[in-house]
Amino acid sequence: MPVTLRFCDNKTMLVGSVAEAANALKQQWPDKTAPGYVEAARLVALAVDGTCCQRIAFDALTREARQQNILVARPKSRAHDWLDAVASP
Repeated sequence: MPVTLRFCDNKTMLVGSVAEAANALKQQWPDKTAPGYVEAARLVALAVDGTCCQRIAFDALTREARQQNILVARPKSRAHDWLDAVASP
């Protein structure tokens, strides 16, 4: 599922693939020296090369974006409410 990131220069980017994640890592992050950022960059590079699972790399990017407060929160869709209602007893 794509995520939206808002960088330090106030630009936003919709990231839905590993290629887009690699591009997002080149943008203005609050702290590119943070261990989580470095690990996300490593995993995304490995995923681009095909030696790492794309889901793992994308999750690492999303986790670090949330940690650095650049992940734009999206409201739940009505479909989520419907599924919650169906799943509840």
